[in-house]
Amino acid sequence: MPIPEHLQPRYRDLLHVVSTMNAGLLASDLDGTILWANPTLLRWVGYSYDELLGNQSVSLGVAEHEPAHRAEIAAIAGGDLRPRLVVLRRKDGTTFPATVLPQHFLDENGKHVGTFSVLIDMGAVQTAKRVGIDSSESALVTALDEIAAQLRSMSSPPSLPEVSIPVPLDHPALADVSKREMDVLELLSIGDRVAAIAEQLFISEHTVRNHLKSMFRKTGTSSQAELIKFVRAL
Repeated sequence: MPIPEHLQPRYRDLLHVVSTMNAGLLASDLDGTILWANPTLLRWVGYSYDELLGNQSVSLGVAEHEPAHRAEIAAIAGGDLRPRLVVLRRKDGTTFPATVLPQHFLDENGKHVGTFSVLIDMGAVQTAKRVGIDSSESALVTALDEIAAQLRSMSSPPSLPEVSIPVPLDHPALADVSKREMDVLELLSIGDRVAAIAEQLFISEHTVRNHLKSMFRKTGTSSQAELIKFVRAL
């Protein structure tokens, strides 16, 4: 539809903002096929517009996260518009943490036809400092530092042994493990990491780590890998 002449200056201003804003913008259809990306996102990932157009949005993630990524695409299409924490992969193979804020894209009839997402580079956010306040005095900056570190670790997760058997819930050695801790243990045993466990149980990553520390004490282990080995031995 042609832009009315009296609105064209504002339209040009909007295009300028979209092209220069310090956030990535990504439009995709219901299946996750990329329809459009703004210059900022293209600069972040190192791809040209033509290289991304028509590809699946999962191609911007790391390979080991693809099943979870596809599950999130389906969840967003189903109405779950909560922000996501993800790891994006650049063309050169390096990765960076990002927050994705999805929104349904509707046609002129109000039909849901795709997703429009705003992406924030968390690696860049964590370096920001409030003017006049030392970073050690800012709880916000500290929290962002922790989030960025946690997200970066998702791109190269530690190697943990696979558990191919269910967690023995009624084993005497796990008698002191609480119901919530058992929920965490079951997800950990199938390969989920702290961030994924927190999202699935609707708790914070800090709470997940507290549950893990509690289980370490109860089982005489000192790491996630040792805990999983302990469960396998049962």
